[in-house]
Amino acid sequence: MHNVIDRTNRFYIEMSRKVLSKKEYDVLCKLLIEKTPLQEAGEQYGVTSEYVEQLYEKTLSKVKAVTELLSEIDRYEKKLQDLKRQLNPTPSTEEFRKDKTDPLRQKLLYNSDFTFSKRLQTILETLEIKTIGELSKLTLKDFMCIRGFKAKCKEELIAFIEFENIEHLFDGFSRWKKEPIDRSP
Repeated sequence: MHNVIDRTNRFYIEMSRKVLSKKEYDVLCKLLIEKTPLQEAGEQYGVTSEYVEQLYEKTLSKVKAVTELLSEIDRYEKKLQDLKRQLNPTPSTEEFRKDKTDPLRQKLLYNSDFTFSKRLQTILETLEIKTIGELSKLTLKDFMCIRGFKAKCKEELIAFIEFENIEHLFDGFSRWKKEPIDRSP
């Protein structure tokens, strides 16, 4: 059991290394890894054992805050993945195979000679769309629901699709292209 506790302590100390000062890191290592008593750790640093205990408590609260932040980031990443799955349900096996075999669908967006605006580039990065295949999986009407996707982005996406000559990958492209663009803010 002590081996598991020691490994856990070492893991958390290494995880929090970047948020701790050198002194805080050293004190935690002494107390948790080397199992140095408070009194002895205080003598090594020329401070009282109460100060070492306060430093330990302060450092522990820092580590807890970082751990909570990491778990919150994980929770938001899972939520983002769930939202992506709702927007684009799991592709069928046939579509999955088609994506792997079609070199056009595998082409990376940033390998195109087309220059994206910062706004559309940010939207694509947020949706984690890196290839033409990933872009073609979204329906064109879904783009209109994305925050920040306005008339200029629609015009730019149309220009990109025509530039790359990939209209056939998007169902209803010609109809969507002709629909009036909502110019409201």
